[in-house]
Amino acid sequence: MGHRFNFEYVPFNRDDISELSTEDLQKHIVKFKRMIKEARSLGQSTTKFEVEFCYLDHERQMRLRSEKIVRQHRRGDRKHGV
Repeated sequence: MGHRFNFEYVPFNRDDISELSTEDLQKHIVKFKRMIKEARSLGQSTTKFEVEFCYLDHERQMRLRSEKIVRQHRRGDRKHGV
């Protein structure tokens, strides 16, 4: 007998996402990628999972950009238009 995939989740708000540790953020990104994949394989709509994934991935990208800027600032090689 196969396992039934659990598609239940509580949507995140902006504060929830910003308070996630980097590790938890990555875990949720992986979780929503899996939910999208599983929903597609079952012929279900993926829109609500894709929206959550996008919010989480946007936060990840902003954190990476911020970390890059901080590293550049510490090294003193600030570039114009970064």
